Amino acid sequence: MTYWRSVLLVLAGACSYGVLSVIMKFAFHAGFTPYELSGGQLVFGALIMSVVALFLSRERFRLLHLLILLPSSLMMAGTSLFYHRAVSDIPASLAIVLLFQFTWIGVLIESIADRKWPGPEKWVSLVLLGIGTVLASGLAETGLKDVSFTGLIYGLLSGFTFAMVIFLSGRLAPDMNPYLRSAVSIGLAALILSLAYPPTFLINGRLWDGLLPYALLVACFGSAIPILCLSIGVPRIGNGLATILSAAELPTVVLLSSLVLREQVSLSQWGGVLMILAAIAVPQIKWNRLFAPARQPHRHGM
Repeated sequence: MTYWRSVLLVLAGACSYGVLSVIMKFAFHAGFTPYELSGGQLVFGALIMSVVALFLSRERFRLLHLLILLPSSLMMAGTSLFYHRAVSDIPASLAIVLLFQFTWIGVLIESIADRKWPGPEKWVSLVLLGIGTVLASGLAETGLKDVSFTGLIYGLLSGFTFAMVIFLSGRLAPDMNPYLRSAVSIGLAALILSLAYPPTFLINGRLWDGLLPYALLVACFGSAIPILCLSIGVPRIGNGLATILSAAELPTVVLLSSLVLREQVSLSQWGGVLMILAAIAVPQIKWNRLFAPARQPHRHGM
């Protein structure tokens, strides 16, 4: 797996989370709850990845894998639950802003773990991400009027747990087969969530009342695709860069909100999207080469 393929995989995983936000809006409008969507996301995500791992993974499952991946699964279950609760309590634009606090949280966690201060390109990227996120979400125009305090807490918790998911994806068993790793991580997260919120939707008829299509969609775009992409890409490019690349989620949300949901997107929001894209590009630029003096062509004597 080359460096740029790993970068594209992490970007694909981030865009998948952006698609998830739009699906959730339709599901909430149809009358389904955050607990049903969180449970469906992880239960069916685990089933999908288990089938994939069965056919594509040459590594065998061991009970030790459960212990190794337990911290990652805890954070995964927390992200699913906290974000779904935040979206149900506060405007989706604000929930996304709070989730996006994972950018600076993730860089801070990596700095503490590695005992190394971020380079100037990461600081520039984080500043652009911060400004771009506020603009792209529309928060600069709407403000914080009548916002639920509980929703704010859930949103911030989703940002912290998602930062931990990215961090642990690059640290725990990086050489483990990514298909098996994704299946075990998501399956364990589903089990953890079911202990707190039993998946009663599996037996109470809600699946056949219209929940099943939404559950399969959120499982694909909220668990199977992004977790697999992170499992493959993050160990190869590092946590800090993966955190910044994951910010591609918000431009995806804004674009789909305009095209699919037919929501009005202001000029300042499009400006925020461009700033986020610029922030993602900054760490990819080889600044030393960019500003290096041009080499003079070698002239042969007559």
